[in-house]
Amino acid sequence: MHFNMTRVDSRDKLPQPGQPDPLSHCKEKDVDDCWFYFTYSVNSNGEASVHVVETPECPSGPDIIPIVAGVVAGIVLIGLALLLIWKLLMIIHDRREFAKFEKEKMNAKWDTVSWEAFISIKAMIVGEE
Repeated sequence: MHFNMTRVDSRDKLPQPGQPDPLSHCKEKDVDDCWFYFTYSVNSNGEASVHVVETPECPSGPDIIPIVAGVVAGIVLIGLALLLIWKLLMIIHDRREFAKFEKEKMNAKWDTVSWEAFISIKAMIVGEE
């Protein structure tokens, strides 16, 4: 089969529907994951006409900066969350220990001795020497 091939600069310059000949718009992916676009039509005489966009559209690679920033921010936020959880657990533990200490202090079985009694006993011991 014989056909006429025409190269165009962009997809916008490809022929659009509305011609007397049936027109098909096509896109294909090549081995580099780039899309190339073309149209073909066959007129009443059996002659095929193909229009091809010269430069294929290749996807750009992923943007590295947002990916790295997201990973770093995620690690920092997880670390902060773990620190806050640890701090909360320490506060709860300390309050329990303090309450336990206060309870033991209230249940003390010894009598409180005033300083005057201690000083008078000390004076008696020192005076004997």
